[in-house]
Amino acid sequence: MNALPSTADVDAGKIIVRSSFGDLMACCQIPGARWDTARKAWSFPATAAMATLLRKKLRSVAESDRFKLILSTSVTTKLGREQAAAPVAGEGTPGSVIPLKPPVPGTMPVPAPDVMPLSPPEQPEVVVELPAGLRTQPWRHQRAAYKFCLDHFAQGLHGILLACGMGIGKSLVALMLILGLAARRVLICCPLRVVPVWLTQFDRHVAIDLVVVPLDADAGSVAKKMELAQDKLRLAEARDVPFVVVINYDSAWREPFAAWAEKQRWDLVIADEAHRIKAPGGKASMFFKRLRTKALHRVLLTGTPMPHGPMDIFAPMRFADITIFGPSFAAFRQKYAVMGGYLRKQIIDFQKLDELERLMSRVTYRVGKEVLDLPPETDVTYHCDLGSEARRIYKDIEEDFVAQVRDGVVTAANAMVKILRLQQVANGIAKTDDGVDHRIDTAKQKLLADTLEDIGPGEPVVVFCWFHLDLDAVHESCKALHAGLTEEDRAKGRYQTLELSGRRDELKQWQDGAAQVLAVQIQAGGEGVDFTRARYSIFYSVGYSLGKYLQARSRTHRPGQTNPVEHIHLIARNTVDVKIMRALEKRAEIIESILAEITS
Repeated sequence: MNALPSTADVDAGKIIVRSSFGDLMACCQIPGARWDTARKAWSFPATAAMATLLRKKLRSVAESDRFKLILSTSVTTKLGREQAAAPVAGEGTPGSVIPLKPPVPGTMPVPAPDVMPLSPPEQPEVVVELPAGLRTQPWRHQRAAYKFCLDHFAQGLHGILLACGMGIGKSLVALMLILGLAARRVLICCPLRVVPVWLTQFDRHVAIDLVVVPLDADAGSVAKKMELAQDKLRLAEARDVPFVVVINYDSAWREPFAAWAEKQRWDLVIADEAHRIKAPGGKASMFFKRLRTKALHRVLLTGTPMPHGPMDIFAPMRFADITIFGPSFAAFRQKYAVMGGYLRKQIIDFQKLDELERLMSRVTYRVGKEVLDLPPETDVTYHCDLGSEARRIYKDIEEDFVAQVRDGVVTAANAMVKILRLQQVANGIAKTDDGVDHRIDTAKQKLLADTLEDIGPGEPVVVFCWFHLDLDAVHESCKALHAGLTEEDRAKGRYQTLELSGRRDELKQWQDGAAQVLAVQIQAGGEGVDFTRARYSIFYSVGYSLGKYLQARSRTHRPGQTNPVEHIHLIARNTVDVKIMRALEKRAEIIESILAEITS
């Protein structure tokens, strides 16, 4: 079960790193890295500085003699052909802006280095006057982000992207901007779960008198939300204090709120978790397109500005600053995407990414978790084997798109449905065409039980799942473990479960210690939630969204976490689980990568 270390070698003037899963994210974030498809490894320029950086970044690495030779010299070693030295993180000018670089199929260029250095105390202090009315002393990187925004607004720009990782404190930067700009009318859009979080942030960090209206589910229908916003705006005007309305995306674009919002003149509009508006023709995205002309200042907040590729950045930027990429998504796609496949309607590669990055850098400030003093995080993968019946069903669906299951039939109408059915079978479930779910295997469920038993009955755990039936499997496994405990341990809530999903929201009870295990539907557990009570996160099933997977990881490894974090992946051998993990390793867009492997 123990993960093998990464290996580092030198070949043809390149450092070749075959990373363990635990070192994948570190490799992705090192400047100059390239994914070598032929070798199935990461390649880096063969420089002493790069070798030193790799040794520092990788948790565990087996070094070849040739790799050690590079470390012994202060100049680039020539092995084959000369390679230009890559910049090392931290060498850039403090405050420089290098936006997140997206995954690219085939070539896989990786993100540029984070804006902030790895050791903030060694950098010069950020000199900026903090706004009046701020209760909290901000961190250095928050002051730097605040200064970046003010400087750019002073230069005549009106839109900013704060590409800050989760837990970095981008909400406080937004509050500083509200105060620093002396904004009188502010609109904040965010996921529904995050609406009450903003009210807490205002109470904690802002000392001035203002009217904040959190329009969450308790506010009622969209019409009632609009009426409440109108009433509170009149109250704020009567009291001569700033007005802030916080509303979820799905309500913001609907009538009558959308029409009301588009009639107002906003001093500041904030799109929190701005990747929610990435679909250029989506209703939320089109609402923000119209809202752009009604907002004097516009700020995007997200830790994943391009969760699936460069195309995701167009719509948010169209709102923030339409001059960056222009108004036409078709023109944007033609310029930065390489089309191919059936009727040349599929994106098969990307191009001119250096230009895209340069244009983004005009309005983008990026900072990652490196600025935080967080405990280490590691990755572990545990495997199981499907039983004979599940293997037969899996093979039939994979090869013939149809399988017989007891008295029913499972049919995959197309490749997308095929992926869905294969993942369900890998998790022990077969859904027949009549809508009946059959439990056909318990291998992964038993693996989960063994893992929880190894962790122990007193350690808080978060288990991420994609399907509701997977959540049920978590509850069943824990129920069986709970039944085997002593009466004293059962009374302490050992192996008891709660759930956070589209059907149940028991997060607060779990955070208060009411149960050991929280079963989380990964779609519900990625934004605006805090799982730092647990230091173990188990991925029972991942799903198809790279962005949601990365966000889920950051919900245990974030400020407030005091223990080392371990991410445990449960994988059924010789199934789509393996392909999903391979796609994650490549940092490719998950569903496209799986389709390419299944249909090849």
